[in-house]
Amino acid sequence: MKKPPRVLLINPYIYDVSAYSFWSAPLGLLQAGSILRKSGMQVSLLDCLPEEEGKRKEDGRAPFVRERVETPAAAKAVRKGFRRYGHSLDEVRTRLSGMIPPDLVLVTCIMTYWYKGAEEVVRLVREVFPRTKIVVGGIYASLCYDHAMRHLEAADLIVRSGDLGEFYRFVEEAFSCKLALKPRQEDLDEFPYPAFDLYERRYFVPLLTSFGCIYRCTYCAAPYLYPRLVHRGAKGVLREIVHWRDRGVSRFALYDDNFLVRGEALAKPLLRGIAGLPFEVSLYNPNALNASLVDEEMAMLLRRAHFREVRLGLETVEPSLQRTTGGKVSKKEFEGAVDHLVGAGFPRGAIHAYVLAGLPLQRHEHVREAIDYVADLGIKASLAEYTPIPHTAMFGAYHHLARYPIAEEPLFQNNALFPFAWDGFTEEHMNELKAYARQRNNTGPPSPDGST
Repeated sequence: MKKPPRVLLINPYIYDVSAYSFWSAPLGLLQAGSILRKSGMQVSLLDCLPEEEGKRKEDGRAPFVRERVETPAAAKAVRKGFRRYGHSLDEVRTRLSGMIPPDLVLVTCIMTYWYKGAEEVVRLVREVFPRTKIVVGGIYASLCYDHAMRHLEAADLIVRSGDLGEFYRFVEEAFSCKLALKPRQEDLDEFPYPAFDLYERRYFVPLLTSFGCIYRCTYCAAPYLYPRLVHRGAKGVLREIVHWRDRGVSRFALYDDNFLVRGEALAKPLLRGIAGLPFEVSLYNPNALNASLVDEEMAMLLRRAHFREVRLGLETVEPSLQRTTGGKVSKKEFEGAVDHLVGAGFPRGAIHAYVLAGLPLQRHEHVREAIDYVADLGIKASLAEYTPIPHTAMFGAYHHLARYPIAEEPLFQNNALFPFAWDGFTEEHMNELKAYARQRNNTGPPSPDGST
């Protein structure tokens, strides 16, 4: 009898100036593993991004294990120290060498500027397992496909977002088999639950209830990655929550690009269902909710469904910049959302507003103005440093103004490197704004005389 193929999933270590596990998980990698497992394949996981358990927060987040390393050769011009987050190359080699050789290795790479870790891991897999098939996917492969083809030459296949059919064909041809399950990206309800059971313990599970977004914000790549808006049924998401709750998980992070955009079709029925479960969960939304869609009923449903905090997208209060970046929310709508959330029982300290900082030609004064606006509402400002993303309108219009060659080298697309610093918004300004946001978040609205 023919033995089922052995499949190894690898989440690589990363090189970065600063990184933190903000409810981070290799969701696509684990979904691919589940699909292959449905066809009887033996699937295992090597996650090279362990977290520091002693520093884990109550909400499930924790910093990555890290170590200072030499700055990658391509980024020598950057005057910032790099760290390797996760296992060392030698440790990964040791772990791989102790395994039965897999027939297929799937490697993910989430951020475009994290590709160096994936590049090293792919080369190492080819060295240790010369006959193994290697497939690489993830956001990097989708947004920087040509770059990935040059730098991941040891891989047998680079899979872009939406190319699931190509992945299925490759696996079937490589192993002379027919996959029992081949869901399309448009059929989210057909996907099996991600293989989070491959971890010894999970402190949270991400929920993906939809792909895509109806908005066309100039800094966001969602329309490129997912041209169509598709969503799961509320009942299917509820079944997944129950599935993981039965396995000891009570925290969930919503990964949607815009969870509220189909409120009546998905968000409201789902929130009502969560509120009616016979147990309590904790929900978080690392991706912002659209404040213009938070009405009185939605705010109450978010509260009853046990959102522990609510993160809203504000982006900016500068009128022209707000219009040119997407114009999703006005001040009036934003203030209405805050009022609804407070009226539903959310403490103001549990409401966060994302404020974009470091956009091309943005002035630091406008960010400070947004921080003051948020703080005067009594809620918390969270600075979202701009990440230049290929295939977005903003990247196409302004990449030539960056102080690094961001179109040629993905390492420079890292928001921590502040690629669009200029006289009107320097790194010193950015550091001052971070400190100012922390101060305003802790002290609240100023007194009438201007003191805090």
